[in-house]
Amino acid sequence: MTKTLTATLFVLLAVPTFARADAQIAEWFGEYAMNHDGFQGTLRIQDSTRDCAAPAWCHLLASYVDKDGVRRLVTIRMMDQAWQHMVFYIAFPGNQQRFDGYLMSWDKSRIAGTTVWEGRTFGFFAVKRASATPPIDLGPLARGRVARPPVVADSTGNGSGSPAPGKKGITANGEVETVLPDGTRRISKPGQCGSTTIFPNGTVSTSQCNQVPMATPPFPDPVSAKWLDAHSSSLLDIIRSLLGNDQTSIDNYMRNNEPPSMGIYDRIRMRANLIAMLSGA
Repeated sequence: MTKTLTATLFVLLAVPTFARADAQIAEWFGEYAMNHDGFQGTLRIQDSTRDCAAPAWCHLLASYVDKDGVRRLVTIRMMDQAWQHMVFYIAFPGNQQRFDGYLMSWDKSRIAGTTVWEGRTFGFFAVKRASATPPIDLGPLARGRVARPPVVADSTGNGSGSPAPGKKGITANGEVETVLPDGTRRISKPGQCGSTTIFPNGTVSTSQCNQVPMATPPFPDPVSAKWLDAHSSSLLDIIRSLLGNDQTSIDNYMRNNEPPSMGIYDRIRMRANLIAMLSGA
């Protein structure tokens, strides 16, 4: 009996500890209650169902909502270590904060890792909630097989004027305009902090904030440049979807906010900021 028990224990101890360590990309999908150094919020990781070639995680979409309900864009930069490690950035005001998260080997409902703020490293963890938000389906639009609807031109020839109530559009001067159900118009500029609210009675309210210039990474090598271009194109696909494939709004944005001289990093930053505007309340 003793010999049998000893042999059994030896076999169990001899089993490699990494037998179940590998993860699948789909195991990241879900809605997580997240805490980074005491700051609480909700992290969502979803499958966009987009057709894309590279990198292998290019079809993923992520977002973060803080405890006050403010939505922040999340950019996934890397997945490695057999899909168990994810590097993502949350677009907090004036700071793209890096997070290194690890999906736990034996409990795929939990993520733990580190984050960096002003040069200091802090811890964070996230626990998957039982009911997750359904995946965002960009459908045929993301695959480029949907015909654009006709644009109704206004008297100026710049396409339709203000968007319908409850919708968002981009005006002829490149500003994001949101029309609320009561007729209130909220106007903001991609890449700039603050907004102007125009109430139905004509009252105007303006909010402003300070921005800290972000550091620009070094000029990319050819391989990185190809990946950055693909990422930039993917962001534009998401913008098209959020705008309901409104080509006039896309043209207004491109003409006013992306000059030919704009570098790839600034283009990605601008598009990410626009996505945060279009997907927020």
